[in-house]
Amino acid sequence: MTDFMSDQPAVQCFLSFTHEDDSFLNFVTPLKASLEQFCASAHGRKIEVFVDRESIGWGEDWRTRIQDGINAAMVFIPVISMNYFYESSACREELTAFYAKANELGLTQLILPLIVLGKNLITENSDDANIRIIEKLQYIDIEEAVLAGAGTAEWRRMMAVVAGKLIKAIQSAESRLAEMQKTESPIPAADAPDEDTPGLQEYVERLTEVGGILEQQLGSITVSLHALAAEMQQATADMEGQTQDFIKERVARTAETVKPLSVNIQQVGTAFEATIAETDSIMRSYMQLMTSHGSPEMVAQAGKEYAEFVEMLGELEEVETAITTFLDQIRPVEVINAPLRAAIRPLRVGAQSIQLGIRTLRGLQDLQPTPVGPLLPVSATPKP
Repeated sequence: MTDFMSDQPAVQCFLSFTHEDDSFLNFVTPLKASLEQFCASAHGRKIEVFVDRESIGWGEDWRTRIQDGINAAMVFIPVISMNYFYESSACREELTAFYAKANELGLTQLILPLIVLGKNLITENSDDANIRIIEKLQYIDIEEAVLAGAGTAEWRRMMAVVAGKLIKAIQSAESRLAEMQKTESPIPAADAPDEDTPGLQEYVERLTEVGGILEQQLGSITVSLHALAAEMQQATADMEGQTQDFIKERVARTAETVKPLSVNIQQVGTAFEATIAETDSIMRSYMQLMTSHGSPEMVAQAGKEYAEFVEMLGELEEVETAITTFLDQIRPVEVINAPLRAAIRPLRVGAQSIQLGIRTLRGLQDLQPTPVGPLLPVSATPKP
């Protein structure tokens, strides 16, 4: 006899974590097993927790696959420590991309952060936009359970809590998705949308808004970079031929001048990374709409807009090069001076975020099909 219930498809969950953390905390394998078992035994729901990117089938086009996952109520479980933010570019990209798409669809409950270490640094006032994302979600602190170890009473109690919240998130998302399907009124394939189409106009307005935000962010980064370069150039000139005591004092003053500029680049750079992820999500949705319903005139306009987008990407790569050059030049001084090293660290965080944002934008270049609907450059005012 067929066992119909055991044959039901499992809800997919993706565990996003750093191998650095798992190497000494050893939590991934027992976490996967415990969540699957507690969800089945306590809630009667079958889930499947994926712990590596290959098994879940992300592939090269993983950003597009996020949409499919969200439509299936897949839960994204980032296992958070400071390593997650500062030692893994893949984790940062997954978090910003999944959050951007989930936020666009009103399904942020599908993100369930688990904090293994560093809870005190998860604050709404953090200079890192990714940390602020985690702070405003319903994260769960599992540090004590992880430190106690799998199989302990602390571990089992915590896994019961996490499983309960996981099932609640799935049920909430399923209800939301069902409501969305009821209220959707798809545009017939034969009818191209016009300026008055609500979905199209919303995309156009949002792209215009984020384009303005990106312009402000890049302007702020550029100003801070110029100020940093000028300060370092002046400090280098001042120290030439001077005594060790003078050099030490001058480097200390440089650190005081550099720190607020460095912090600004971190704040704006991580916000830039999050804005780019949002832009990527909006563009992909908009391009799908244009590909399905775009008129010949819209397709022609897309070519012009795409050229502007490519030009904007070139400007961003110049910023990335400027940051790389600056950090290479200052590294010898960082190594031998702790105050300056501390002052520059936020800049390195911001630089990583800017680099990841640029990489996301660069990926959009490969999305233009032939023919294609309009691909809007984030630096230009969108045209319906």
